[in-house]
Amino acid sequence: MSDSNDEIDGNQILAESLKSQGVEYVFGIVGIPVIELSMAMQQAGLHYVGMRNEQAACYAAQAIGYLTSKPAVCLVVSGPGLLHVYGGMANAKVNCWPLLVIGGSCPEDHEGLGGFQECRQVELSQPYCKYSARPPTVQLIPQHVEQAVRASTYGRPGACYLDFPANLLTARIERGSVSNPHPCPPPPVLWPAPHLIKQAVAAIRKSARPLVIVGKGAAYSRSEAAVRRLVGSTRIPVLATPMGKGVVSDSSPHSVASARTLALQHADTIVLLGARLNWMLHFGRPPRFNKDVFVIQVDL
Repeated sequence: MSDSNDEIDGNQILAESLKSQGVEYVFGIVGIPVIELSMAMQQAGLHYVGMRNEQAACYAAQAIGYLTSKPAVCLVVSGPGLLHVYGGMANAKVNCWPLLVIGGSCPEDHEGLGGFQECRQVELSQPYCKYSARPPTVQLIPQHVEQAVRASTYGRPGACYLDFPANLLTARIERGSVSNPHPCPPPPVLWPAPHLIKQAVAAIRKSARPLVIVGKGAAYSRSEAAVRRLVGSTRIPVLATPMGKGVVSDSSPHSVASARTLALQHADTIVLLGARLNWMLHFGRPPRFNKDVFVIQVDL
C-alpha cells in the first residue's frame, strides 16, 4: 500500500489518471520523451499495443472508441510524431468517435531555443479537437485527463489532445499532494422536448410514404433494440447507411436496401436516426430526394 508521502512522477500520475477514468487501451510509438510513460501505463494496468506508424495507431485508437464508447489513447512523440496523427484526429472529429491523443514535447525551458522536435502542438491540434491543452503543473494532470475524457464522450464525441513536456513527465511530487477527481460518468441520455416528440409522431402518422434511415449514430448509441421495435411495430420501410448496417438487418422484410434510390425519391417523410444529410445522403436534395420531403432528425 502506497504512503501519501511517497514520491510519484508525472508518468505515474498520468498513467494512473487514465486508468481511474476508465481508459483501457493505448496504441503508440514510443521515443523521447514518452518511453517511461509507456512503461508506467503498462504498470498501471493499461493494455499497450506497439504500432509501426502513428497514423495507424490513431485509427486503431478511434476504432476502439467507436466500438466501446470510451476513448482509447494514441501515444506519440513530439513534432513529426504528432503531425502524423492529424489525419486520424480529423477523421475522429468528423465521424464523432471518442479519441484521446497524448503527445510528448520538449522540456519547457528548451522552448524557443530550438528544442528537440519543438512544435506548437497544443495550438496545431485545436482545429481537430474538442479539447486541446497542456497541464500547467504535475498536480493538475488528473483534472486535465478527466476533462479530456469527458469532452471526448459528452455531446457529440470527438478527439482530444493532451500535451506533456519532458519536464512535466519526470517531475516528482508527494503522492498525497495529488488530487484525483472522481471517474467521469457515462454521458447523460438526452431527450427532446415533449412537444417535438408529439410533432414527430403526428408527422409520421399522416405520412403516406414514410422512411426510416439508420446511421452510425444509432449503432454507436447501441439503439438497435429500440430501432427494431420502431420498425417492427410500425412496418415503416428502413434504409441503413454503410456504418448503420446491422442495426436492422438488410434481410428484414422492412429493409429497402435493394431499392435505395426509389425509396429516397418517393418518401414524403424521413425519420433520420443517428445520421446527417451529408454527401452520403446527397444532402437531402432532389433529384435523389422528394423536393417536399419532411425530415425528422434524431441526432446529437
